[in-house]
Amino acid sequence: MRLSTAWIIGLLAVSLSAAHAATPPPSGFLDTYPPLQPDAKRPGAQIYIAPGTSLKGYSKVVIDPILVFYSPDSAYKGIDPNELSAVTEHLRKSLTTGLQPRYPVVDATGPGVLRLRVAITHLMAEKKKRGILGYTPIGFVIGAAKDAATAGPNINLTSGTLEAELLDPSGKQLAVVVDPLTSTDPKSDAITWKQIATVLDAAGKRLGARMDADNGP
Repeated sequence: MRLSTAWIIGLLAVSLSAAHAATPPPSGFLDTYPPLQPDAKRPGAQIYIAPGTSLKGYSKVVIDPILVFYSPDSAYKGIDPNELSAVTEHLRKSLTTGLQPRYPVVDATGPGVLRLRVAITHLMAEKKKRGILGYTPIGFVIGAAKDAATAGPNINLTSGTLEAELLDPSGKQLAVVVDPLTSTDPKSDAITWKQIATVLDAAGKRLGARMDADNGP
């Protein structure tokens, strides 16, 4: 079963809104940037599907650690390592929600295992102003415990791009998406980690649904 443009949009088209955004240049996250095509339904997004791709026979998924790449032009490039770890782990868990238990997320590639790589690239950030509590260890603990998706409380995200690729066990690219991120909050242009987590949760569910469709009852 050949994958359609509609399928890859459903699986990995993770734009946070339909707002127009300029497509960014390659970040270097992907080893190979295939010939991407504009997605007419999501302005700014670029997609690629390898000819003849099918998910039939795949029953498990490996999700690489999610990476974060700051833009060289970002006004602020610092983030506490503990906060970054909390953020990326939460995003990864959000992505697995729609896959398990039907399609277990495993730790190693092999026959019947898809590999999914995701990165937030071209990240532009600004440092937040904080009260005294924000500078204490307990301030971070309280913030992290309240909601892991909002970890990284010291920065505002102003723009970024979500890049993703789906690989077969041999490392062949099956699908690629490069999609600029924009805020879904009409009152703010800032992008939040929680918004990105919500999008990845939906992407995981769509991948699970597509695997169901290709593998049959």
